Amino acid sequence: MTSTIPASLPAFTPALKPPPGVTSSPDHPASLAHLATLTIAICIPLITTFFALRTYVRFWVKRLFTFEDVLCILLWAGTVAYCGLMRNTMSHGGGMHMWDITPSKAHEAAYWFNVCAIEYGVMIGLAKIAVLFLYRRVFSPHRWSAFDIVIVALITMIFIFYAVTSMVKIFECWPRNKIWDKSLPGKCVQMKWILNISGGFNTITDWIILLLPIHAVSRLQMDTLKKVLVVFAFTFGMCAPIFATVGFAVRIRNSGNKDVSWKQPEILLWGAGELASSNLIICFPEIGALFRQGAWRRQTPRKPGHSTLEGWSEGEPSKRVVPDPYMTKSLMTTTFNGDDGEYIELKDAGNDVRIACTQDKPQTSQEGVVVKNEFKIETHQIV
Repeated sequence: MTSTIPASLPAFTPALKPPPGVTSSPDHPASLAHLATLTIAICIPLITTFFALRTYVRFWVKRLFTFEDVLCILLWAGTVAYCGLMRNTMSHGGGMHMWDITPSKAHEAAYWFNVCAIEYGVMIGLAKIAVLFLYRRVFSPHRWSAFDIVIVALITMIFIFYAVTSMVKIFECWPRNKIWDKSLPGKCVQMKWILNISGGFNTITDWIILLLPIHAVSRLQMDTLKKVLVVFAFTFGMCAPIFATVGFAVRIRNSGNKDVSWKQPEILLWGAGELASSNLIICFPEIGALFRQGAWRRQTPRKPGHSTLEGWSEGEPSKRVVPDPYMTKSLMTTTFNGDDGEYIELKDAGNDVRIACTQDKPQTSQEGVVVKNEFKIETHQIV
């Protein structure tokens, strides 16, 4: 009988020599994968629930669809995709120490981190623009006022900045393969400076955006507690700037660290929290409509009764309506903004209801209320 001796397994070669006093552990490496799984398990159900409630309010209760809704849909879908990419990064060596993985595994981790970084830059820029569109609709009733110009300027600046930084991340190295394999010949930009600048810009703009609702609400005539509640509703407890600040501190602390497979994915976890909080900021103000009576059933326009038509024809004095801070109209005035307002639809199968404008010039009533137009309602029986 002949015996065969098994060939010896190849020796483990770490991607980075471990620091003094540390031993490589390729069989049982430390990993951030469990933190990524926990983050995803919290973020995705939370933002999906709020997104579904917001969608119900916008499409079913208010029957509205604007560009802001398009941004919200893209933000939710992009955040879910970002969470998937983050978890995939952890499955390819990301979130492990360089001395616990092979060079090929380190290349995989660098590749997926680059994909996540590009996705994050696009989505965080979209999140900020979506929040600013919300603030413009709610807090800026007068177009091209000083407050409105600040919002438009921020939208423009954020769009340009994240478009440029995203292109830099895509073409960080030439050839592009050098991004995850530094042994290849070619040239690269100093990506650590790009990440730090991006983190600083992200933090500063988050705090500036936070100040917009605070400044707007401070001018409203309501008690302090209500002002605080409104600010918290439109900033969701100021979560986004807090996550951005912590994420920026992590970037600075990890900058230049050679253990990139561990330090870089750590940044992704804070990015997921910031994106999730941005989703909640967009969704939370709208779902206040669900707490009003009749929000859960579809409203069918009813035929106006005889007393209602009679009261309209007599021209009752206008009454000032206190705006609802969670409706689509602005908090700063009782007028509606653009095409995102409410409407009343009159349907009458038995009568021909006509509304005619009889007054073109504004008049002032005895109570001092400016009346822009008077309407005359005529009903004709259809034979």
